[in-house]
Amino acid sequence: MEDSSRSMNMGSDLSRGTAQVESFHPWFKFGPVLILLLYWLGSASGYIFSYLGEVVPWCVPHFEGCTSISRTGRFGISFFIFKFTMIPVAFLAFVYWLDMARWNKASVPNGHFLNYAPTILGCLGAAALLVQITVLGVECGVCRTIRSYSTTSFFLLTFIAQWFAWMRIRKQSARNWVSVLYLILCVLLSIDVVLFVIVPNILDNTSALENSIAWRSSYLISLAPAISACGWKGTTGKQYKPESSNLD
Repeated sequence: MEDSSRSMNMGSDLSRGTAQVESFHPWFKFGPVLILLLYWLGSASGYIFSYLGEVVPWCVPHFEGCTSISRTGRFGISFFIFKFTMIPVAFLAFVYWLDMARWNKASVPNGHFLNYAPTILGCLGAAALLVQITVLGVECGVCRTIRSYSTTSFFLLTFIAQWFAWMRIRKQSARNWVSVLYLILCVLLSIDVVLFVIVPNILDNTSALENSIAWRSSYLISLAPAISACGWKGTTGKQYKPESSNLD
């Protein structure tokens, strides 16, 4: 009797020290890759058809900034290409950020802030992207203002969400290279954000620089889900030790 009670106490101590992590399966396994493919193909083909329609000049917009992203999706066949590719991107981004919260919870059930902060900001950014795409090509008194604010909101909210996501990825990713590559991506985004804020206050006629930053940043943002999803594997049946703080 004494031995059995002692073993029961030891078992309860172990159960308090470790807990079984719930399994995680993404709602749409190929969603992150589709975000990457649809955004890159949609924006590139929209630019090419806009050039063929003599709407925009020829250049490498990611570095030369000869035109804005939105201008490549306003006219002709590019208008329909942009809508048919970017609207699914916005909805897939919603699903991705919800999956990110589910993966965070499966990895660290008691890390409430970092489990949900990236998803809240990311979903708000996806909503801003959807608004921007919806009003793109529509001529009205407030449409330009809506496009401007929604575009800024998309970039800023998603940028912050990805930094929060990296704080979880660096500890919980199943592959070390994922956290390193994701960090590089976030640093590159940060450099462009700093340039976008500082340079227009120093120099004149910076529209080309601002356009090139928008092109590069949007491509990096669309690449991030595919990178992070590579670290989602290996959460099923994993054990963790409950932490003393709920802030991380």
